[in-house]
Amino acid sequence: MFSAAHVFAIDPPTKKNKASSESFGYEIPTDTYQKAVYQSDDRTKVFIDFGEIPVNLKSIQVLNSSGDVFINKVVYELPVNSLFEIDLTNFPGNDLVLEIQTFTDSRFVLLGSRN
Repeated sequence: MFSAAHVFAIDPPTKKNKASSESFGYEIPTDTYQKAVYQSDDRTKVFIDFGEIPVNLKSIQVLNSSGDVFINKVVYELPVNSLFEIDLTNFPGNDLVLEIQTFTDSRFVLLGSRN
C-alpha cells in the first residue's frame, strides 16, 4: 500500500539563502531523510516519520520548483515520534518539493509524480 518515496536532497527551489548545517560542524546524511519520507502508491499522500530524523524539526513546507509555497506547517510542538501526513491532491502540478526545516538546516525532497 505504501512505498518509500523516490527522494533525494536537491538544491533549494527558493531564492532565499539558508544557513547550512555544515556551518555548525554537523551534517545529517541525506539517506536519513530518505528513510523518513514515504508516499502512498498513488502519490497523493506524503508521510513523514519524525522518529527517523535525529534532530527536532521546525517546520514543513510543500512548494513547487519555482518556489511557490502551497503549505507551511509549524511542527516543532509535535512529539518527536509523530507521523505527519500531507494530502497533495489540492496542490497543482507534479513538480512538488517537500522542504523539511530543522532549527539549523533545510533539506529539500522531490516528491514523485502523481501521473
